[in-house]
Amino acid sequence: MTPNELLDETIDAHGGRERWRRVAAIRAKLSSGGLAFRSRCQPNALKRLAIEVRPHAVAVSLGDFVRPGWRGDWTPALAAIRDDRGTVVAERRDPRSHFRGPLNQVYWDKLDILTFAGAALWNYLAFPFILERPGVAPTAVGEDNGALRLDVRFAPEVPTHCARQSFHLDARRRLVRHDYTAEAIGSWATGANLCLASEVVGGLRFTTRRKVFPRLGPWKTVVPFPTLVWIEIDDLAVDLLDPRGGVTGRPLLG
Repeated sequence: MTPNELLDETIDAHGGRERWRRVAAIRAKLSSGGLAFRSRCQPNALKRLAIEVRPHAVAVSLGDFVRPGWRGDWTPALAAIRDDRGTVVAERRDPRSHFRGPLNQVYWDKLDILTFAGAALWNYLAFPFILERPGVAPTAVGEDNGALRLDVRFAPEVPTHCARQSFHLDARRRLVRHDYTAEAIGSWATGANLCLASEVVGGLRFTTRRKVFPRLGPWKTVVPFPTLVWIEIDDLAVDLLDPRGGVTGRPLLG
């Protein structure tokens, strides 16, 4: 099987291209935490948030971010925090570049956690369709522990964890594990993102429960502790573009 053939099967298993093209926004409730966020002094920044992901626009909003009624808006070009009147109270252009500073090895501010979460949520909730975007190239198919592994290369302009990532798929072509290096945290931060549950909403399949564990040693062995990141996504809803114009459903944010 070629990489593109495996990707085709995976896309079909997650709802197909035609339905995905009609997606305007994905809305949900998010809670997330773990050692990765505690180590950057942001242990509770991503608890009990309303999220809205606009996958084709490459944009994510976090409702009730920083404080009730406020929100964080992320795109690759800009991260901004707005108060309950919509006034910008903090913003950062080219926010990914801020992770290169030495202070970010020990401390993230709210714009940093917004940038990390925005890019991660866009990647996770747009899987596997993100793998067909410009700058993304499936490169190889392998096999690990009975699962097929799709290796993928990402160009520098794609807002994602790192340049080379692997996606492990079961016989139904559902994602069971996602391997990458979280370069925003550090070049040493190699992790296995285990996909523990998924559900179908609006005809599309989304992973709703994840835990990230370290991969250590020369063979990048998965170590089941500590939990670097845990993610819980609930109350999923999908707004679809209506063929007659407009959007079905009402966005939570914006």
